[in-house]
Amino acid sequence: MAQYYNQTEESQAKRWMRTVLPGVAIIIVGVLALFSILVYKVSYPGVAVEGVDPSQYILPYQSLEIPSSDGQAIHAWWIPGRKGSPGVILATGYGMSRTDALSLAAALYQESFSLLVFDQRGSGAAPRGLSTLGLKEATDMTDAIRFLKEQPDVDPNRIGVWGVDVSAFAALKASGGFPEVQAIVADSPFLDVREFLNYRLSEDFGIENRFMRFVCDRMFQLFYVFGSESGDYVLSGDTLADRSVLFIEGQDRPKMEALTNAAYEKVAARKELYIVAMPRVHAMSGEALKEYDRQVTMFFRSTLPVDDGLAGK
Repeated sequence: MAQYYNQTEESQAKRWMRTVLPGVAIIIVGVLALFSILVYKVSYPGVAVEGVDPSQYILPYQSLEIPSSDGQAIHAWWIPGRKGSPGVILATGYGMSRTDALSLAAALYQESFSLLVFDQRGSGAAPRGLSTLGLKEATDMTDAIRFLKEQPDVDPNRIGVWGVDVSAFAALKASGGFPEVQAIVADSPFLDVREFLNYRLSEDFGIENRFMRFVCDRMFQLFYVFGSESGDYVLSGDTLADRSVLFIEGQDRPKMEALTNAAYEKVAARKELYIVAMPRVHAMSGEALKEYDRQVTMFFRSTLPVDDGLAGK
């Protein structure tokens, strides 16, 4: 009798493995595929058309490719200022293109700054790879700073950086290793890449569920940072104590506003907070754009003053 029951149980287990287990496996694979698609979509902001170039702003410029640490060249515009003047990097943010920085470039050029303008990964007219929401972008920023320092007409000891969201995180993270970077404008920065991932999941797909966010975070790690230290995700708060940092916080996106305020509170620096109705976004225009450019230009002019003999165009 015992042998009969054992055979029955064994038969039932085999039937379960043949019928139930494949279905469970299909469901698990389907769920993981869904989350993979979500992470992929977040990692690809899409094409942002460049309708103009610096010539439309009467700016001299050169298109160039900056060698990057991972072999993906960084496409940039080089706008030379007065010889011996400070250099400023303008790095647009998630879903933006280089053209979104041109009005600011024109204002800074009038102050004699030399300018390096480039897109972030996954953004711009010809997206370069996928966005990693700040991880590899911080390395790109490091490469850009090194490139700018080597330009013969730039004062290598006085450099500034302007960045928006992903590039703001990259600017704050990369600049700590370069004492030459004396001034940073961080528009809508965040402390942790995972915070920005959650923000995008909420903004793009309405995902607020903690479990779904947790799985997306694990998929993001699997794609981009497998084997990396957790510190790659997080912005240190103590590497910029001797720098001047202007934080820009927009009131139109409360969730992003909270992330920016947390970054402002944590980062130790000679800092100030500029609160605007709307931070820099793609295709920003009108009086808001003019006032934004004026405030950023004033900040760089005060923190990276150009010698009187160089000022003006």
